[in-house]
Amino acid sequence: MTAGRGDRAAPPAPHGHWEVRFADAAAAKGWESLAQQARENTYRAWVTMRTTPGPVTETPRHHRLRSC
Repeated sequence: MTAGRGDRAAPPAPHGHWEVRFADAAAAKGWESLAQQARENTYRAWVTMRTTPGPVTETPRHHRLRSC
């Protein structure tokens, strides 16, 4: 079954961490594609979103996730 809106991006987060959920099916599909291309970087992004979801300083290589 394909992930969709409201589904978790990975296994449940440990106590005290945030859960990363998809906004829609396109986000889920994009996440899977990204994980296939850059597995380690995708994992590190997931861990960062889980532990420190607050705003960070943008750089030319890092952009805020946008919401629909």
